[in-house]
Amino acid sequence: MNLGLLGAGLTGLAGGLLTKEALDRLQGVGAQAKQEAFDLAAQIQPMTQFRPFTVTSATGGQFGVTGGEDGTAVTMALSPEEQALQQNLFGGAGQFFGQAMQDTAGREQDIYQRIRATQSPEEQRQRLALEERLAQQGRLGVRTGMFGGTPEAFAMEKAQAEAQNQAMLMAMSQAQQEQAQQAALGQQFLGGAYVPQAQMLNVQQASQLYPQLQQQAQLFGAGQFGETMMTGIEAQLLAEQAQANLYGQIGSGLLSGLFTPVAQQGGGATNVLTSILQGFSDVRLKENIEKVGTVEGINLYVWDWNEEGKKIAGNQRAFGVLAQEVAKDRPSAVIEGSDGYLRVNYGELPEVADLVLFGEE
Repeated sequence: MNLGLLGAGLTGLAGGLLTKEALDRLQGVGAQAKQEAFDLAAQIQPMTQFRPFTVTSATGGQFGVTGGEDGTAVTMALSPEEQALQQNLFGGAGQFFGQAMQDTAGREQDIYQRIRATQSPEEQRQRLALEERLAQQGRLGVRTGMFGGTPEAFAMEKAQAEAQNQAMLMAMSQAQQEQAQQAALGQQFLGGAYVPQAQMLNVQQASQLYPQLQQQAQLFGAGQFGETMMTGIEAQLLAEQAQANLYGQIGSGLLSGLFTPVAQQGGGATNVLTSILQGFSDVRLKENIEKVGTVEGINLYVWDWNEEGKKIAGNQRAFGVLAQEVAKDRPSAVIEGSDGYLRVNYGELPEVADLVLFGEE
């Protein structure tokens, strides 16, 4: 047995185990980072949630905004004094609107009677004065064929009839004006009833800046907390990553020993990896090639050896990379043998070395 080859093989095996340990640690760091990020988000979320606020006016009214699972709710409450004032204004508006909706006929008659009451004494005085003049002239009992009385009496009756008609028109106009005035007063009272709410909205609008400033300060504080926590998490992750990198560097160094020339029995020299895995990865020796995954930009395949490949590597199904593909991005990892076929130095590909060495697909 070639003890040098055996020792190098054991060294390479230890390197592979350390490299696998490094990858396991890196995977653990990722899982830990994910969990701590979730925990941090859970702590920050309550800090960014909406906080209810209430605005109170000088007259005691309150405007409030609350938030919950069902959404945001807005409440507005008047003080007892504002409520009493509002009820009185509502009552006055109802009375005026009720009067404005009534039929004006009754009001027209009342106004007409009042006008006629002021006109009747003058009409009676004029009638008596006319009778006195006619009596002095000896014409008090005179009748005409058309009117049945004197022309003076006819003129007076006509003037009084016109006065009655004018009084009726004045009564109708006055009743309509009063109806319009009552409707206008009702509208004024109704608008005045909502003055407390309007004042409350004005107060809320004027004070809107303060909740916004509070929310900005809240979000800023949550951001500062998150950045501080992330700094600690990043420091911890960097330490874990450094530890994993140290294992990886040690493992890579040991794995490089697999390629160290080792004397063989009967003369000549080879390397451990070539002795163990043959190291052949030339696409010209392969067939039935299937891609099974990608690790950090390096494609991994399974394949069968063709007739030429079977002479070198045997008849087993293999797993690894394609030398021609790796040569494009990692030329230092590809070696051309004396037989003209390409081999891959997996020591230059630590990202996939443990997967190939330990046969993990």
